[in-house]
Amino acid sequence: MTSELRLQPPAASAIAAHPCFTGLPPPDTDDFDSLCRFCEDHRVAVLASLPWVAAEVAGLSGFDAMLRLVLRHGGRRLYLPRGRVACSDRLEVPLDPATHRRLLDRASAAGTIEIPSAWGVFVGLRRVAIRAAVRAGRSQREVAQAFGVTERHLRREADSIHLSERARASDN
Repeated sequence: MTSELRLQPPAASAIAAHPCFTGLPPPDTDDFDSLCRFCEDHRVAVLASLPWVAAEVAGLSGFDAMLRLVLRHGGRRLYLPRGRVACSDRLEVPLDPATHRRLLDRASAAGTIEIPSAWGVFVGLRRVAIRAAVRAGRSQREVAQAFGVTERHLRREADSIHLSERARASDN
């Protein structure tokens, strides 16, 4: 599935600052590390863009753990064992006690959680990167080509950014 998410080389070179939008890379690669750094650099926006399970894991155990989780189990419902070690083994991601407790507290009555799909996480991260590129002043043409969106879409994103910034300014 990751290869389906990859951009063609000319577009990829246009977004060198945002490697996460060439697709979700496999763990233990330079691209994976770059994606984790991008997520840390845009922490608040990224956490806000993620489904709750991904946001909980990323917020408490890090983006590395969250990305590994969605790449391995995305789109599935999984049972969470009560024991932290057994749960970490089941998810194939080390969980600290706080993350384990939060997931158990929000699990269904049957003790399951739904792991968001890698595609859903990718779309959220991609939107954060598009907004970051727009805020950084990149040309609409460059951003549109790099992310495979229309310039009309980018105008809507820019309008949305300006509206949210005005709302924040009026709240202060």
